[in-house]
Amino acid sequence: MKRRLGLFTFLLTLAVAQPALAQDEYSESADDSGAEATAEPALSGRPYYVSPMFSFSRVDKDRGTDDGIGGIISIGKKVTSGMTLELTGFFSQMDPESGAGDTVDFKGVGVGAMIFPSTSSPNFYGVLALMYGAADHHPGLIPNYRSTVFDVGAGYLYPLTQRILLRGEARYRTDQHDRNEAGVNPGSSAFSDGLLNLGLLLPLGVVADAQPQSAEVVTTNTGDADNDGVTDDLDRCPDTPAGAIVDENGCERDSDGDGVVDRLDQCPDTPAGTQVGENGCPLDSDGDGVLDAEDECPNTPAGAKVLANGCALVGDCRKPRAGEQVDENGCAVEQKFILRGVKFEFDSDRLTPQAMEILNEVAATLQAYPDVQVELEGHTDSIGTDAYNLGLSERRANAVKTYLVGRGIEASRMTPVGYGESRPIATNDTEEGREENRRVELKVIED
Repeated sequence: MKRRLGLFTFLLTLAVAQPALAQDEYSESADDSGAEATAEPALSGRPYYVSPMFSFSRVDKDRGTDDGIGGIISIGKKVTSGMTLELTGFFSQMDPESGAGDTVDFKGVGVGAMIFPSTSSPNFYGVLALMYGAADHHPGLIPNYRSTVFDVGAGYLYPLTQRILLRGEARYRTDQHDRNEAGVNPGSSAFSDGLLNLGLLLPLGVVADAQPQSAEVVTTNTGDADNDGVTDDLDRCPDTPAGAIVDENGCERDSDGDGVVDRLDQCPDTPAGTQVGENGCPLDSDGDGVLDAEDECPNTPAGAKVLANGCALVGDCRKPRAGEQVDENGCAVEQKFILRGVKFEFDSDRLTPQAMEILNEVAATLQAYPDVQVELEGHTDSIGTDAYNLGLSERRANAVKTYLVGRGIEASRMTPVGYGESRPIATNDTEEGREENRRVELKVIED
């Protein structure tokens, strides 16, 4: 009994704590910040509700019955910011404990209240109820009785949707009856039961004073000085030109991220990391027709004919590769150029169609420098024997010479040399590295 009185006192204290209800703002589920969904908004503008619940009763042993199963249904109304009032009806059936005896149908009606004690935990509530009860015994070994029923407890509301809430609660019930001979211990005037209830709370009606929501936010000049559709308090670019397309920060869009806004960008799909000019297009600082990102000689003299790598055969400064000697100006000492894209059919000296197109441009450059002598170097990767690779590189160097002769370049100006696998510029341990090592280079021969 002392334990029951202690529980009763605790629940009563919880239920009558200073009432205040949950916040009026609501998100149907947890918002992006992780805040818990709250029950109060389901009742905001819908003060009436119905709440059916399944009920399990852990009954007083003095009843002489098994635990009870039944239900509770309540019709309620929000009356203040922290309280609802309910009309409540309940029913519970309890079978005889030993299999012999009365089955008890216990039912009643009355009034109750849900009390929300804290805005910090708006889904928790205390519950109080005062009801008139009646116990009917079948077949009637124990007299029927009428009673005053008092419930106190605590519960929790969990929003399943904006219109449906899950309701769960625990109650302590005292059943003050009018027959001393009731139960298995005649002389007792009250039973004490524990209840677990689970069901739904369903708000009724439509939201009062609901404001229609527009699918599109309409902006006005108020608070938007540059009239770009982003209010001044959020606008990081408050002086956007009229008609400009802006992002959520009020700044002009730069779709390719090159630093030039779309309105001024003449090359709107520039690859990431490419240096661009004021018009948003990749730079060609020396005007030789080769973009800076691909130009091995970024300061070629104006008007000079260049190879595909952006270098003139004479009078130019090539950026050195790793391990190469440089002069006092930081330029590579040797005028040697990799003819990138000059490839051959597998394990042969037959040029690919792409290689022929590149060599056509090489021939045009050589024609622009009629006094220049060059060495054509063939290189391979390390797959195969040294002797085989040396022979293959020599045949490929000669194939390049033969093609250039066919394009009008004097044979005496070109010396083919094969180096095999002896001069790698990358590792031979990877396919990418071996691809780099299979190459043809053009080297200017100094007088």
